[in-house]
Amino acid sequence: MRHSVTNRIIIGKTIGLVAGLSVFFIMPLLGETLDFKFGLGLILLYILLGAIIALVGMFDRHPVLNFKMPWWLKGLALGLVMHLVLVLLSYDQMALMVQKMDILGMVSPWWALIDGAILGLIMSFAETKFAGEGALPLK
Repeated sequence: MRHSVTNRIIIGKTIGLVAGLSVFFIMPLLGETLDFKFGLGLILLYILLGAIIALVGMFDRHPVLNFKMPWWLKGLALGLVMHLVLVLLSYDQMALMVQKMDILGMVSPWWALIDGAILGLIMSFAETKFAGEGALPLK
């Protein structure tokens, strides 16, 4: 299979767009009004997450620490980090949202880190499965 960074980016951004739009339209169904700016920012964050995972996925080894990075480690780490930034920047708004919804007693915004890890794993798996991995330098 020919490795393509462009295909990885297309796959990642598509998954990010679908995930962001899903959250944007499902939240009101769960009884939580989603601020338009917050929803748009979430969509853009997920699209950016897909692109970043796609670009990092072209590296077989960590450039500084020189250890092999499997696809699942890259997706998991980047999903966690991006959702950590999301929670830190919008903690108050996310706290209000999860407290209003109260799904299975999970009333802390920090549960979003698990969502980010799962989304990162899905993106990294799909990008690696359908567009390959590694093969730097890019040609």
